[in-house]
Amino acid sequence: MTMHTSATTGWGRSTSSHGRVIRPDSAEQWEEMMAAAGPRGLIARGGGCAYGDAAQNAGGIVALTSSTNERLEVEGDTVLAEAGTTLGAIIRALAPLGWTLPVVPGTSHVTVGGAIAADVHGKNHVHTGTFGSHVREMSVLTPALGEVVLGPESNPDAFRATVGGLGLTGVITRARLGLIRLDSWFYRTTDTVVDGLDATLESLATAARDSPYAVGWLDARTRTGIVSRADPMMPGRAAPPGGGRLPAPRMPAPTLLGRGIGTTVTVANRARLTAARLRPRSIRPLPAVLYPLDALPGWPGLHGPRGLVQYQFVVPFGAEQVLHAAMRGPARAATLAVLKVFGAAGDAPLSFPMPGWSLALDFPAHPRLASALDTLDDQVAAAGGRVYLVKDSRMRPDLVAAMYPGLDRWRAERDLLDPDRLMTSDLDRRLRLSGDGHA
Repeated sequence: MTMHTSATTGWGRSTSSHGRVIRPDSAEQWEEMMAAAGPRGLIARGGGCAYGDAAQNAGGIVALTSSTNERLEVEGDTVLAEAGTTLGAIIRALAPLGWTLPVVPGTSHVTVGGAIAADVHGKNHVHTGTFGSHVREMSVLTPALGEVVLGPESNPDAFRATVGGLGLTGVITRARLGLIRLDSWFYRTTDTVVDGLDATLESLATAARDSPYAVGWLDARTRTGIVSRADPMMPGRAAPPGGGRLPAPRMPAPTLLGRGIGTTVTVANRARLTAARLRPRSIRPLPAVLYPLDALPGWPGLHGPRGLVQYQFVVPFGAEQVLHAAMRGPARAATLAVLKVFGAAGDAPLSFPMPGWSLALDFPAHPRLASALDTLDDQVAAAGGRVYLVKDSRMRPDLVAAMYPGLDRWRAERDLLDPDRLMTSDLDRRLRLSGDGHA
């Protein structure tokens, strides 16, 4: 088991703290590490794709789950994978067999454990729900009960507390995931340019209803939107060209452009709109549809030395005034604004999606941003919406209970699995997720 004291950062590079970074090599070492964690506790860390401080633990242990072990066991319409396996590795291995994952986020570098802990969603939430809704069972090493098997039918309350539980109920070690048939390796993508937020929402709702993948993009300065949909081009021809194993995407170190980001964004937005108007249709392979964030590896670093703050929230249908307020106010400083439609909510108490509109905004980190986002937090909470905790890096703790009414239910179940609150993180302490006594 290797260990060193090091700084860990969020994917946005706007948060950082020092802890003891450990990579356990066996189940026995995981148990030894948990027994000797100390008063600052531990948090598991997979691909490091949480934008904020969910996978940081100042003064405590940050345990790495990522490994080179990508061995998968396919049985029927399920696959068994280690928690440190990336979703991209699963997609690459299963595509030649005609299977794929029902839900993936915007990057292939998220691990299985991280996808469960964040209960990630994709561009198809209306049709398929969240990642956690396709977990058949998982093994979790808990401080109180040791390693337990959790599933929707076996230990369902603990299962729901772990799905979206931000790694605070225990260390996910492996999971069996439900699969779907891969309809086509190539997708026909269609971009529709629309004027104004309301028109973008209307177009996005139609695209999300009719297509398996749909997402909206807004230029905050011009209020021009692009709604992108992707439909299978050749159903039944699922295997990638050559039918072989696909190469893993590279993730080089980010490039910092300092104060040049504003001009870069303006040019990029104009180019995107021009391309959507001149060439609205294209044929793209599945990874390009699923993983747009991998097109420019290390892109968070483009936001300068302070890093990137991503702010994602959801509000119910009928609360579109919050979206308008965001676009009139904070979004004018954003480098990217992405809209999605969410369907039915899951039953995990800390799961983010709920029926409504989701807006994700990317900002260069700056002290002046805090007050604007504080105001938007209040508007989101008043409308019955919520902020995505796994991407958060600055929200006030008093708003969590209002946004997540199942918080007390989650705390009660979490305390059965970890009564001493050994599992913790900078996010946990900052938002007082485990209660005021743990702040």
